[in-house]
Amino acid sequence: MVVAFYENRGPVDCPSEIDTSAVAGKTVIITGGSSGLGLCYAKAFVEAGAFVVIADLQPPTVAFEKAQAVFVRCDVTVWGDQVNAFETAVKRSPNQKIDIVIANAGIAGPDVLAGLSCDTPQEPSTKIIDVNVIGTLYTTNLSGWYFRRHHDDPRKGCLIFMSSINGYIDSQSSSIYSTSKFGVRGLMCCLRRKGVFRVNTIAPWIIATPIMRKDFLESVEKEFQSMGLDLAYAQDAVSAVLRVATDPSINGRSLAVVPRQVAPSGYMDLELDDFDEGSTMDRLQKAVLAISYNKYGHTIGG
Repeated sequence: MVVAFYENRGPVDCPSEIDTSAVAGKTVIITGGSSGLGLCYAKAFVEAGAFVVIADLQPPTVAFEKAQAVFVRCDVTVWGDQVNAFETAVKRSPNQKIDIVIANAGIAGPDVLAGLSCDTPQEPSTKIIDVNVIGTLYTTNLSGWYFRRHHDDPRKGCLIFMSSINGYIDSQSSSIYSTSKFGVRGLMCCLRRKGVFRVNTIAPWIIATPIMRKDFLESVEKEFQSMGLDLAYAQDAVSAVLRVATDPSINGRSLAVVPRQVAPSGYMDLELDDFDEGSTMDRLQKAVLAISYNKYGHTIGG
């Protein structure tokens, strides 16, 4: 029987105010940290006293002091770029180690059915998968390699994935994008039991950021308000990330960033990644967890 690193202890409480003192002095890598939500996370960790490494294609749109943050040019789909980002983090960080990694880099794009009206079949673009899934896999591998060497307790290494509400619900947006976010969710669910590091997922509802089209935001905001809902807030996404980063007991959970009509703090534990005790899926889950994959060459955290 595989020893359980993950246990379903029920939903995480989601307060509006977070004590950030636990991340002071720590080193944080944020992929895609130069704009949008990634930049919001970077600023929050800097304000909390952490050292931040921003791994992105372009420099951040705001300036940081050298002692607070460093930018490393990084295409997350290129293994060597990510290796360089992690190496730079170790060299430049005050504590010479990596404590928290946020796999934030992600893109949206066309649907898999784009081009059906063309005269000839059109090859679908897989760039979304390359960035959102392959890039995240690279980040995951490097996080595990460094966490294992920098921490004697796997709960001290914190990996945070960026999924989406689209990783949990049906959507008429790009099916390739939704596929990538379902994939990130599935990756978290598998990794949470391996005992190499703690891993959690943030799943935002639509949030207005400078990188999103204004006409799109205006349209969906009007539609949502007719249903008694608003857009979510970037500051609530920051709270969700800090909630996970500051509490070493949180592992294997998905926190959704939602309209405040749904949750007063703007984020909540989705409670959708576990099965009811005694259900068919719970029985199948326990049966699979009883398999010793190492015996058959499927090394876990080797």
